[in-house]
Amino acid sequence: MRVALRIIYCMALAMLCSCHKLSDLTQSPELTPLEQGFKTSAMIGYCASLANTAFSGQALPANVSFSQSSAEGYSSSGIVHVQVTQTTPLPFNNSVGDLYIAGLWDGVNGGVISIVFGNINVITSQIKIYGIYAVPVTQDMVTGTINTVFAQEDIILGQGSDTLLDLSLSKPKFDTDLTRLNSSYPTDVFTAVKQSVWFISINPNNTPSNIYDDILTVNGGGQIVQVTSTSEGVLYNAMIQTQFSYATCPLNPLGGIGFVQNIEASGSSVDLGNITLDFHNTCDGKALVELATGKYLASTGQNIDLNWN
Repeated sequence: MRVALRIIYCMALAMLCSCHKLSDLTQSPELTPLEQGFKTSAMIGYCASLANTAFSGQALPANVSFSQSSAEGYSSSGIVHVQVTQTTPLPFNNSVGDLYIAGLWDGVNGGVISIVFGNINVITSQIKIYGIYAVPVTQDMVTGTINTVFAQEDIILGQGSDTLLDLSLSKPKFDTDLTRLNSSYPTDVFTAVKQSVWFISINPNNTPSNIYDDILTVNGGGQIVQVTSTSEGVLYNAMIQTQFSYATCPLNPLGGIGFVQNIEASGSSVDLGNITLDFHNTCDGKALVELATGKYLASTGQNIDLNWN
């Protein structure tokens, strides 16, 4: 496969260099949208796993408390409070502060959670995600796998209110949210970048109170927030079978594909270039540019720093 990609790359480079200046093909990889998608997925996976631990009555980590309550029509409700510190971090995030997870649960069927961030910045200090609204969480009783999914419209940007913690859903709305997990996840990057939906599966590794050794797999893509390229295109991200475990490696995913696509901002859908990353099982904070096209063509074959820790 890699030999074929190298042949494609060499042919493309030869053809493009004959009609473009080399400087048009040497733009550095722009990975900001992929970093946003990865860090948001890691955070939601962490919260979904914690909520599942709390609502299933299992022991919680020392930095986590659970205020349980009741709600008519549900087996349980309540709020999980997480103290994020340097020693108990939010995976792949350097912020410290408080995190709140409000949930409604319906026995073994699973639940719906909303997440509120105190002074924690999930992606950058310039872009504030206030919270995440109504994300479904279920657990396969046979395999133990926890599943969740979120979409761009679930993300609350800017200033918000504590009403996110007042998670009062009608039973039909609750059931509808759970059915979102019945959808099929994308299996190729070009489908994923158009959807702005991310599916996350979590293997709790038989240690429900140790969230850091969970093994997460993400399939999906699109935009968390709009990111503009230096070439004034709009950047999208995708991840296919992107797997990671914070306890095993806090620097990079350990398998799967990452993808960034640069689309002309005029809405003409002209692809200005894309980057396909191969995540390897070495914990070195890097990823291989398996293939790049358009403005990023010259980066093909490079091992590049992610700086996602």
